[in-house]
Amino acid sequence: MPVDFPPWKAVYRFFRRWQLSGFLDVLHDALRELARTAAGRKTRPTAAIVDSQSVKASWHVAAETRGFDGGKKVTGRKRRGWSTPAAWPGIMSICPSCTRRW
Repeated sequence: MPVDFPPWKAVYRFFRRWQLSGFLDVLHDALRELARTAAGRKTRPTAAIVDSQSVKASWHVAAETRGFDGGKKVTGRKRRGWSTPAAWPGIMSICPSCTRRW
C-alpha cells in the first residue's frame, strides 16, 4: 500500500463492508451514468461486446475450479465478461474452462 494510505486492514474493512452492502455496484453504476451523460450518450448502454478467455491455472488451484478447454488445449479457468463500446466493464464471470454456460 502507498505510504499515504491508512493501514491496509482499515482499507480492506471499508472495501469489504462496501462490497457486501452493494455500495460498490451502486457507485460503479452512478459513475458510469455520469460519464455517459457527460459524453452526450444515453445513461444506459444500448450495445455490448461479449468475450471470453481461457487462462491457465497453477497445479495448486483446486481441481473443482479448473477445467479443460478442448478448443484451446488449456487446463484452467475461463473468464467471461462484457463491456460497452466505450470500454466500461460489465459483469465478469470466472468458472472452470470446460463449462459452456454463461
